[in-house]
Amino acid sequence: MSRTQNWFDRLYERHAGAIRAYCHRRTASADADDAAAEVFTVAWRRRDEIPGGGRELPWLYGVARRVLSQQRRSSARYERLTHRIRSVRQPAAPLPETVVVQRTEYRQVREAVERLREPDREILLLSAWEGLSHSEMAEALGCSLAAVDKRLTRAKQRLARHYESTHATRSHRPPASATGGGGS
Repeated sequence: MSRTQNWFDRLYERHAGAIRAYCHRRTASADADDAAAEVFTVAWRRRDEIPGGGRELPWLYGVARRVLSQQRRSSARYERLTHRIRSVRQPAAPLPETVVVQRTEYRQVREAVERLREPDREILLLSAWEGLSHSEMAEALGCSLAAVDKRLTRAKQRLARHYESTHATRSHRPPASATGGGGS
């Protein structure tokens, strides 16, 4: 065992009880044990800064005070976040028929996007999926703002045409029973 380890073990043995008691008087039991452990973690990391000559305990109390203060701030942040999360209304679960329609529409949009040329797909995805502004898209694509505006408008028009043709094709298909594919 190294000399430093021996020194730290003696420091811990002499002062751990006082630091635990200090922490327990100031916070909940589980938090106090964590705080006391953190005090000695800090002491180990900053062992070169710990004063000697019987001034170790006051130094450890100072560390404990800062650790507990940090714990309180973290706990307060956690409580505020928990309150905000609880105050957010959860959306009602969609009805099964809504899910079916959404999936169908999503599939149709995806098919329409897949039918686009790569430059049209890229600009639409940069806008809709990545959420880039027009100036950010211009930078990403290495073109002017006017070019982005024109390309995006044209890509949207092509997407609408592809979507309409996909949607029209699906909505005019005869039911399976009308094509002789039914049973009985």
